[in-house]
Amino acid sequence: MKKEKTAKDRGFRTAADYLTASKQCEIRNLKSLLSLCELVVACGNLVHALQRERGASNLFLGSGGQRFESELTQIRQRTDAEVTDFRSTLSAANAHLDRLADGTRMFSGLAYAVHALSELHLLRGKVSAQQLDAGVVTEAYSAVVQGLLLIVFETADIAADPEIARALVAMFNLMQGKELAGQERAAGSAGFASLHFDDDRNALLAHLIATQERCFEIFLQFADADSVSRWSSLQRTPELLEIERMRRYAAASTSPVARELELADRWFSLMTVHIDGMKQVENSLENFLTRLCVDRLAQAEASLKKSQLALGNLGSTNEFSTEPFVLVRASHPLDERSDTKGYGKSMMELLQYQSQRLQQMNSELTEARAALEERKLLERAKALLMKHRGISEDEAHKLLRNMAMNQSRRLVDVARSVIDMAAVWHNQ
Repeated sequence: MKKEKTAKDRGFRTAADYLTASKQCEIRNLKSLLSLCELVVACGNLVHALQRERGASNLFLGSGGQRFESELTQIRQRTDAEVTDFRSTLSAANAHLDRLADGTRMFSGLAYAVHALSELHLLRGKVSAQQLDAGVVTEAYSAVVQGLLLIVFETADIAADPEIARALVAMFNLMQGKELAGQERAAGSAGFASLHFDDDRNALLAHLIATQERCFEIFLQFADADSVSRWSSLQRTPELLEIERMRRYAAASTSPVARELELADRWFSLMTVHIDGMKQVENSLENFLTRLCVDRLAQAEASLKKSQLALGNLGSTNEFSTEPFVLVRASHPLDERSDTKGYGKSMMELLQYQSQRLQQMNSELTEARAALEERKLLERAKALLMKHRGISEDEAHKLLRNMAMNQSRRLVDVARSVIDMAAVWHNQ
């Protein structure tokens, strides 16, 4: 007697097949996310090295090439080591990057960062020859850093696990705030080394301080308890108290006044200690993020094995159950009164658990991604300015920053105003 074909033989997949596929997809996503988080760590280390090199370059240029030359050489060597590590980590992550559903912005950031790093030696040559002023050098280094930070931002934006997404949101805002502190170190170094703080430089410093504080607020909202504790300790250091005094000293001086050159060294040293302290907090957050990714992957793999075992205990999944199969919404839990029995009920319980878990994850992700909206508003405002005025991205960013400083408003509020004005421009 000819054996009757099963559902799978006829080319059909059962609910169990799709449930297993769902969990396998989650595992693949977590493996990709783990690789991208390793890239985030490499970005953070490289950003830190570039920030220090930027500050040292400003000190060197501000002193007319008379000071800090040997220190700059050593700092560049440390940067080169981090560049090598970044490229190695990026190579390992490429296979996962290629599987991104929409990696347009991620690849754009990578393209810019990789290109800028390949031309870093040209920038260094001009710094050594004193062919650039401090402002141009700061912008050049900052552009490279922003390309690397975009990678961190995009990783946070695509993370499908809510707890990992929260850690990445905290990481991005800590890195962004630290980058603004690095720009403050560079601007202050140039001011102290040149013995002059004018109104424009003081306005820039005030803007950098206010903007970094906003980043740190978001960081504290999403960071783990240990990182928050480390941050609190960082706010009570004697270095930060002295930095505050030097900030007030710089803000009070709007005309050329003779100062001791040691102030430039002192400012750079204090800010370096403070930013290095931020890096220690960042390292703590990196460790938390890595452990979290590894734990989530282990949990997902264990969940898959548990589901496969449960499905195996239900009996053959190749045949349709003869018991009633009641479809219910995930928001209405199954109970003992359900008409669904036997295999049908057990299968629905597994499906319902998976659905409820995914719904909860989506709700938690919404909160984390809302914190990224400020960055998206800035990018949208820059794009509108570039199109309307025919300017570059760097010029659009500087225009937004200057508008924020002149109007004493937050950068994101200025971005919203620009977006609101887009309709008016369109009708002109």
